[in-house]
Amino acid sequence: MVEHLLAKEKVAGSIPVSRSPSYFAQRRRRQVVRHGSAKAAPAVRIRSSPPEETCYHRVSFFVRFFMREPRSYATQSIILKHADLGEADRIVTLLTPYRGKLHVVAKGARRPISKKAGHIDLLSHCQLHIASGRNMDLITQAEGIESFLHLRTELWHMTCGFYLSELVDRFLEEHTIHQDVYQLFLEALRSLDRDALTVCQQRAARQLDTNQEHGRTQLLLRSFEMNLLSYIGYEPVFRTCAHCATELQAVENGFTPALGGALCPNCSHLWAHPLSVNALKVLRILQRTAWASVPIFRLDARLHIEMELAMHGLLRYHLERDLKSWSFLEMLR
Repeated sequence: MVEHLLAKEKVAGSIPVSRSPSYFAQRRRRQVVRHGSAKAAPAVRIRSSPPEETCYHRVSFFVRFFMREPRSYATQSIILKHADLGEADRIVTLLTPYRGKLHVVAKGARRPISKKAGHIDLLSHCQLHIASGRNMDLITQAEGIESFLHLRTELWHMTCGFYLSELVDRFLEEHTIHQDVYQLFLEALRSLDRDALTVCQQRAARQLDTNQEHGRTQLLLRSFEMNLLSYIGYEPVFRTCAHCATELQAVENGFTPALGGALCPNCSHLWAHPLSVNALKVLRILQRTAWASVPIFRLDARLHIEMELAMHGLLRYHLERDLKSWSFLEMLR
């Protein structure tokens, strides 16, 4: 009977189905019990599955059991943004060091009696316990680590923080791990908080220079933009010509976002706009120096605008859009 079935399958052109003898033995036994007497049926010995097959199924079961995704996990995070969901919930966008950017749900976060609302505010550094959900993960517990209170008292510094969070959210994909971007963003928020405290103290002592009030933070924004582009693979070129690869000299050079950096005078037909010697020097320092080691410059407003136009051109070219924070920062400045 087995040979007859296999022959029919070969004639039909289908792939033969290999079945163990125990399958046909059990089928014959059921037919005998159904149509005749069970006592008259001859005893059929059903062979067990081979030992190696049983061992394989046991190993696969233990692998699936012990290597499945955990139902909950704990992580540090920085709150990038949030949006309302339903009547009392929120969808929160997080930046984590080991899981990348996440979208999670905070149940009841908009209620006045919510214990999580104060710890998941924008630009907060917090410790979260998250439960895995079917569609989106859920925040079950939140504990604040750093709130950056001085940053929140200054409108300019708080807007700078929102601009940095918008940059990170636009450039990073979900579930893509970027520990260097996480540390860069955290250090930038701490620097903004310290600078906001310094501005408050100088204003109270009437020692604040209004012409240089925003100079340090503008350099911080340029440094953050430069390092963010480098970490995600779009490092600007400021040492050599982006077109002919010749070393740039201390003369007026050019800049074009489409080629990703500065251009020498020989490639001036490709310039988008000129780049002065001082602007190129400051951009080089910001590119190769950690922010804590960047010297305190006293630059004029024209130089700040020149570097800002160059970096915003690069960001606009890679994102293919303008950022919402640019217009508000321009209005405040």
